[in-house]
Amino acid sequence: MQLLSKVDTMGRESRRDKTLIEQLSHEIAILKRHKFAKRSEQISPAQGSLLDDLLNTDLEAIDAELKALRPAPAPDEPRQQPKRAPLPPQFPRTVVHHEPESTQCSCGCELQRIGEDVSEKLDYTPGVFTVEQHVRGKWACRQCETLI
Repeated sequence: MQLLSKVDTMGRESRRDKTLIEQLSHEIAILKRHKFAKRSEQISPAQGSLLDDLLNTDLEAIDAELKALRPAPAPDEPRQQPKRAPLPPQFPRTVVHHEPESTQCSCGCELQRIGEDVSEKLDYTPGVFTVEQHVRGKWACRQCETLI
């Protein structure tokens, strides 16, 4: 009998120990989650207000330093577009005309010449500089006002 009662008490103690181990394991898991989870890295509102005062004074000091280091704004002057200097007139020039194949508009009318664009290109052959002048005509239709 004594042996049976001992076995019975040991079984109860074993079950109690198992439930205690399960409870403690669960508590450890909760505490680890609380300590190491993303939530643990957040600053509490009480701690945040401590840093705000320091941050504001630091920002004001930095702004004051930046204002002291900035030069006074210069008066706004209109910016000029860079212009390429014209090619010297003593270089020999070759004129190349670029005209449309047909002076007939798609509506059937004759195109009228209204002007021209001239561009110059510097060309170099050993020992001689030459300038190619490209002349492109501007054409328009008086009927349908198409530009070419």
